[in-house]
Amino acid sequence: MNSLKAQDIFSLKGRRALITGASRGIAAAIAETLATNGAVVGINYSAGADAAAGLAGAAEAVERRIAAFGGTAHLLEEDMLQPGAASRLVARMEDAFGGCDILVVSASMQVHRSFLDMSLEDTLRQLQLNFLSTVELLQALLPMMKARGYGRVLTIGSVQEAAPSPEMPIYAATKAAQVNLVRTLAVEFAPFGITLNNLAPGLVQTDRNAFRRLDPQHWAENVRLANPMGRAGLPEEMVGAALYLCSDAAAFVTGATLFVTGGGHIPQPGYDTAPATTQQAAG
Repeated sequence: MNSLKAQDIFSLKGRRALITGASRGIAAAIAETLATNGAVVGINYSAGADAAAGLAGAAEAVERRIAAFGGTAHLLEEDMLQPGAASRLVARMEDAFGGCDILVVSASMQVHRSFLDMSLEDTLRQLQLNFLSTVELLQALLPMMKARGYGRVLTIGSVQEAAPSPEMPIYAATKAAQVNLVRTLAVEFAPFGITLNNLAPGLVQTDRNAFRRLDPQHWAENVRLANPMGRAGLPEEMVGAALYLCSDAAAFVTGATLFVTGGGHIPQPGYDTAPATTQQAAG
């Protein structure tokens, strides 16, 4: 067996990566990391979602940071809540870079309400963004990867897929459905040089949970209960796992879920119930 240096097996030079919801949070950190390691990056984002979160221009800021260290990125604005957006996104990635070798699926939505209080509209919106857009992306992209004989697919899941909270039941269900799809497709596409894996973060401090931090005491209690480490993770603490699963270092890894939770996926008390709110975010 040939031994390779770490910079060789983790290098993404010549690879083309598409990251959904990449303007903020975990996905933005992943986009910057993949670009740092040589990939050209398509930054998908929703301008409307960013503006609603008070973060207009977030995607442009990620693009500027990538350009500052000599990386290459292209902004691809598509609202994945809209049916057909995923297919358009794949076509635009093809136009921009001639194809896609790495797909990171991160755009998602959380609605914090109990099951009996969840409206049909909120249920359908979560299903569309968190699961159906993933189906559409993969149906558009996997045939292209199969024809080229190479592909890396990484879905950003959640600790909720293993330890669901009654605070966000539909979100947890969509994440569980997504990882089930990953495992099924991993078997089907393994013979064609394509791997499909899932990264499941725990509580990570991002703009998505900024509303929790408005009450420092409540946030401290959330953090205390979230995992055995007793702290929230940071977006940059997710990127090592993502880089591994998107690189040739993980060429023999498929159908796997890597939990990056500080131990939060191990059975323990769940998150506190928070006020009802809706968050569409990058990850």
